[in-house]
Amino acid sequence: MPTELLERSESGTSSQEKFGKSNRIELLDFLRGAAIVYVMLYHLLYDLIYFQGIDMPFFHTDLFEVIHKIFVGILIIVSGICSGFSRNTVKRGAELYLMGSILTIFTDIFMHDMVFVFGALSFFGAMMVICGICRPLIDKINGFVLFAAGLLMYIITFDFPNGGVLHLFFTDITIPLPEDAIYSYAIGIKPKGFHSSDYFPLIPNGFLYIMGAALSGIIARGGMPRLFYGRIRVPVINFLGRHSLLFYIIHQPLFMLIMLAF
Repeated sequence: MPTELLERSESGTSSQEKFGKSNRIELLDFLRGAAIVYVMLYHLLYDLIYFQGIDMPFFHTDLFEVIHKIFVGILIIVSGICSGFSRNTVKRGAELYLMGSILTIFTDIFMHDMVFVFGALSFFGAMMVICGICRPLIDKINGFVLFAAGLLMYIITFDFPNGGVLHLFFTDITIPLPEDAIYSYAIGIKPKGFHSSDYFPLIPNGFLYIMGAALSGIIARGGMPRLFYGRIRVPVINFLGRHSLLFYIIHQPLFMLIMLAF
């Protein structure tokens, strides 16, 4: 869901001045653009299956699920990276979270069976606020250490929303989760009867975002291989990457209107 899904990259501190609108990292634009293309394709297939009743068996295969996780992970990590290059991250995050809340209300009223509760917009908005507030602390921690810690926590909590499952190296444990905590869905604890057609809980997805936030300082200091900062330009993909927030917001309502029209 952003180098522009969630942020318009503008310098805010001395460590961030290297990159901005006039000096973009094209690899990040490309990765974000490729991820948003996948997201739009995924939602199109989803709408064709659940609105039009078209049978697409591959959509439910393990391989497609792996592909889905990879592209969504890229989108989240790149968004975390870009949070370190943006100014007014907390304000932008609050605005994005508000948009997600409006989308929840809209879908609950007009599309109750497909309501979006703590979807991508809400998730990215919340993480922007959290990382924006915690940025001074993030900058004090070694980026590689924080990245490794985020990766470890993501692996451990990968299935946490599925009943409190934790993967601890060579064994799994299940933590009993309350079913009556009404607003716990944001952190991955789903109350009984909870349903959302677009759900991005903070656990485990927030750890991917933190991994990206950990890399932002390293990238700003030029600590990545030279290839990372090179020219990777696929005009359409990079354009989508630069304006991914806009395309993310408009594509699903557009698809739904088209499906409803037919």
